[in-house]
Amino acid sequence: MAEEIDNKTMNDSEMAKNGTAESVAEAQGEGAAQSTEERVGESAEARAEESAVAGFLDRIAQLEAELAEARQECAGITEKSQRLAAEFQNSRRRQERQLAEEMERVSAHMIRRILPALDDFELAFANLPNEEIGQTAWVEGFRQIQRKLRGMLEDEGVVRVAGEGLFDPTLHEAIASVPSEEVESGHIVETLRAGYTLKGQVLRPALVRVAS
Repeated sequence: MAEEIDNKTMNDSEMAKNGTAESVAEAQGEGAAQSTEERVGESAEARAEESAVAGFLDRIAQLEAELAEARQECAGITEKSQRLAAEFQNSRRRQERQLAEEMERVSAHMIRRILPALDDFELAFANLPNEEIGQTAWVEGFRQIQRKLRGMLEDEGVVRVAGEGLFDPTLHEAIASVPSEEVESGHIVETLRAGYTLKGQVLRPALVRVAS
């Protein structure tokens, strides 16, 4: 009877130990499962963060590329605008220069047509009879007209070419070469028709005789 009790006690003890072991194993299994789930969760969270960072970096790279493209496009537009502005300025200057040149040509043409009238005044006064010189009323009237005409031409930049001194082929046109004891060779002896310049350009050379 005592042996049966001992066997029963031993069996109960072994069952208790086995139960405890099973509980410990079960607890350890649950802990391991929980730890695995936590690691899986942390890993998924880390991957999500990495994906978000990667997406953010990609977006930054995309924005930087778009900014670089926009800057390049802006530089191209600026360069084109500057080139167009320069071309416009050059075109305007060219048109202004052409207009000024055309006005000068027209002015020179009109002045050339007036010069013969001035020549007629000078020729008339040079050949005025002595008896007419005393009648100052009408003579002075024509001289006043001559002075006004000369003043108008001077206001436009017309300058009379010197009719004496050394012969200058750019200002004078020699129609004859004559011997002279009073004038040095190569110098003007007589001016037959006055010459004029307009703003430094020869409108008409003076017709002269030159000492040989």
